[in-house]
Amino acid sequence: MVLSKLRKLAYLIGQCTGILSGVGVCLLWNYAMWGPTSVLSLSGTSLTGAFIMSILAIVTVIASIRGHGAVILLMFFVSFCPIGFFFLTEAHWLKWTGVLNLGYLLAALLIMQSNKPAISNSTQNDQSSI
Repeated sequence: MVLSKLRKLAYLIGQCTGILSGVGVCLLWNYAMWGPTSVLSLSGTSLTGAFIMSILAIVTVIASIRGHGAVILLMFFVSFCPIGFFFLTEAHWLKWTGVLNLGYLLAALLIMQSNKPAISNSTQNDQSSI
């Protein structure tokens, strides 16, 4: 009883973390592209990269709402490894994209952990007798 409530709470916390992280990253990338003092030059690779990262953030929000932990984990690796880690080490406001990408990992782990089936007492007793 208590375990199922904790799993539901972890699931909701994972969903909220994924949604807030995705919205935050999307807003930061859009501000970087279209803000009044644009950080990125509006040409070629930087604009395309920022646009793709903002689309990946939207996919993360949708996956968080649906509760797909594996998709959120995939979005973490796709967005954090090439760009998020680089910005995490920089002394710039885009550092927050890397921090919020770490929120993807936390959300994915919480959602995936809370979706595991609970071991019933009869199954647990069967396993301990082996």
